[in-house]
Amino acid sequence: MSKIAVIIFSGYEHTQRVAESVVEGAGATLIRIDSQGEISEAEWQVLNDSDAIIFGTPESVNIVGT
Repeated sequence: MSKIAVIIFSGYEHTQRVAESVVEGAGATLIRIDSQGEISEAEWQVLNDSDAIIFGTPESVNIVGT
């Protein structure tokens, strides 16, 4: 079975709710980027070991979060 990671930043939890559904459906691991834009070394390793990475980012007025 493939290892899938979903990495997200969610300022108001909307992106997180969608990502949780994707994680459940895909059997993936959820990684949340913190407010400083960081993830842990262990989470970097999960990304490194993944066969696929799904990115989730909020958008506001059609501008993707940075």
